[in-house]
Amino acid sequence: MVSYLRRLSVIALLALCGCLQAFPVNADSSPDWTRYRMIAHAMGGINGHDYTNSYEAFLVNYEKGHRVFEVDLILTEDGKLAARHDWLAYTADLLQPGLPEDKKGVSLTLRDFKGFPILDKYKALSFKDIVKLMQTYPDIYIITDTKETDTDLVREQFRLIKGGVETVDQAILNRIIPELYTEEMVETVKDIYPFPNKLYSLYQSADSTEEIVSFVREQDIQTVAMPVERAQMMPDLMESLNSLGVKTYVHSVNSEEEIRAMTDLGVYGVYTDFLGNEQERIFADTGEAMAAETQQSPAPEQKLTPMQASAVVQSSEAAETAEAPAVKSNGWGTLQTVYVSATAGFLIALVTLRFAWGKNKSFPGF
Repeated sequence: MVSYLRRLSVIALLALCGCLQAFPVNADSSPDWTRYRMIAHAMGGINGHDYTNSYEAFLVNYEKGHRVFEVDLILTEDGKLAARHDWLAYTADLLQPGLPEDKKGVSLTLRDFKGFPILDKYKALSFKDIVKLMQTYPDIYIITDTKETDTDLVREQFRLIKGGVETVDQAILNRIIPELYTEEMVETVKDIYPFPNKLYSLYQSADSTEEIVSFVREQDIQTVAMPVERAQMMPDLMESLNSLGVKTYVHSVNSEEEIRAMTDLGVYGVYTDFLGNEQERIFADTGEAMAAETQQSPAPEQKLTPMQASAVVQSSEAAETAEAPAVKSNGWGTLQTVYVSATAGFLIALVTLRFAWGKNKSFPGF
């Protein structure tokens, strides 16, 4: 009888553990890469030069502590992806002055692009080179600034991105963050690969605050990027995105004073050409200062009339009913579900044991 009871006890205990394992605690739904507040723009600057997108710029800024890198990617004449901002003649003069005149202002083949060093000394990168960097440096993330919004070109670019990664290691796709510019582009890219991380960028958008907020909510977008000027001119947009828990990055910021000004606007992070990752402390310092100021300067107490108090309560109740955010779930449940499941499992265990001990009148406490 004792052996039988022991076996039942073990079974009940396993049932309880099974309940707990079936409903794990829901992890933070924020993308892992957003723990970094600073993004190295165009691989970051090097020796006072920006927009190089070069191998050496990557190395310099990796040493500065950056782990999130934005890269310009553009289609070459032979249908590959090159790390260059555009094919304008101005850009060629600025970045690849060694190019022959007949190769300026036109799209190059990948061979020609890589055959002329950036600023005559830095290595030009293809997307294949970038994938190799991501394999070598497994702690980095790449944001793709692909520029195009035409559906056919977007499809071609992201098929190249997906295919280029899959030939090396498909897991690297989880560290690629597509920079998306339009609602159509979001759907086009999603059809090619469901990237777990994405960044909605507003520098090509003329949408209003209402349109942006509606789309961000509909697509469950968690990060948005925009020019500094837009954040300054549209404080209502910043307020609305922050109220949704959306993290905003602005481009480009190259001084500590600018970072502080942006955090005052509610900006979460910045793209930078020349700042090192150590400047991330400014975000923490600013947040602590704001919290301290809030604690030291409590809002003055205002007395309400009974009618006003009743209106506030009714408004609050209506807001809770209409606007309470849905609990995000990864398909397994939340912490509350864990508690309920654990309680249910525990009761099942007790009932099982009680049944087993039913004929034993000395069972304690039952």
